[in-house]
Amino acid sequence: MFLSQATFGKTPAGMDAEDIGDKIEGYLGMLQKNGQICGDPLHAISDGEVVAYAYEIRPDSTSRKHHSRYGIKELDELCGLFGRPPRWRLLSDDIPAAFRDVHDSSALCLFTSALDGQSPIRCIDTRDRFPAYLIPIDDDERERLFFWSREYNRMDGIWFSSGELEIHAYEQMASVSSLLSRQGRELARRVEAALDIPVYYFLMRYYGRGEHEGERLCPGCGMDWRYRTDSTAGNAFLNLPFRCAKCRLVSQYASADYDDSYAHIGEFQPNAQGIATGPTEERAPE
Repeated sequence: MFLSQATFGKTPAGMDAEDIGDKIEGYLGMLQKNGQICGDPLHAISDGEVVAYAYEIRPDSTSRKHHSRYGIKELDELCGLFGRPPRWRLLSDDIPAAFRDVHDSSALCLFTSALDGQSPIRCIDTRDRFPAYLIPIDDDERERLFFWSREYNRMDGIWFSSGELEIHAYEQMASVSSLLSRQGRELARRVEAALDIPVYYFLMRYYGRGEHEGERLCPGCGMDWRYRTDSTAGNAFLNLPFRCAKCRLVSQYASADYDDSYAHIGEFQPNAQGIATGPTEERAPE
């Protein structure tokens, strides 16, 4: 992501700062929901000009061609108000010459966290992120992806805070049958249908079974889902040891393998119905 400054123009005559702020926030909010900017943008009136600061996902993320129909409506209103479109200026120096194409990925993964405000669509092999606005899904679906990601961020933050709702929040992220997981898996299916690339859903795993952790079954179908990955990979996310192609689920080894008090959360329940879609593929040899 790249810090950028947007200059909208001189303060419109007859408008107070609050009304101007509402217009700017409405426009920036549409860019957020469409996946063009991330984090919480800031805006101000400086030397009589209206300016804003935001993190663009890519150097051209705020180009009109990437706007949703809702974003274009807000942009056109601003153009009528200021007499021109906002001028964006990148403030970051370290900008890559090129970006990876999503179709170069063998598979994608839907994954985010409390400390992450960027796109949840990531290459399963390299962790490269792909902006939501480049995914050919409906504008409303893209907004649902944004709100799902924000809800996941909140749940992860609640769990991390270790308060009264800690286990409830953990269950939302770790259980395949939770509302958060059901919504996320449905969004993953929509993205997969749009790209024709496998899209997996990440299930958190913190509480585990110690030396028996590797024996746990896919929580969606109850089958063996151990998957050989590069054991030399330095980042744990790159080395997901569990992957089910049938259910489009991936997971990690438990972090707290010394505590099995909540290990049942996220494990296969024989009497529960898993949600399994997508073609099967050969598993890597053991």
